Amino acid sequence: MAGFVGREQYLEVLDGELERARGTGEGRFVSMRGRRRVGKSRLVEEFLRRQEVPVPHVFFTASRQSLGRELSLFAEDVVGSDLPAAEVVRGGLAFDSWDAALTLIASTADRSSPTVVVMDEFPYLVEADPAI
Repeated sequence: MAGFVGREQYLEVLDGELERARGTGEGRFVSMRGRRRVGKSRLVEEFLRRQEVPVPHVFFTASRQSLGRELSLFAEDVVGSDLPAAEVVRGGLAFDSWDAALTLIASTADRSSPTVVVMDEFPYLVEADPAI
């Protein structure tokens, strides 16, 4: 991977959000906006890579498919992740909604450490399911 320069300010913002989650034990929702292909996804990948204590996470990229297909792809990414929910999903659980998927992740998370769920191309998910 090419060197990562010029984004320290953004990394500090993400670090601050993670520290707030650690300090309060409460979830955080962080939204990033910007033109396509400017490095938002790469920024998040670098943020996760730089953590001194690895943070359990899943990185999902929506692909403008049907709700059922997106949920199935998300489940596959969860299975391949280091989230505690991976074992449950590996056991054959299928998601029927985003609410069910995110509730499972939250309910199985280790309360002593943050869990990160990245949903890249989030607007595509909203197109398929405005309830998200």
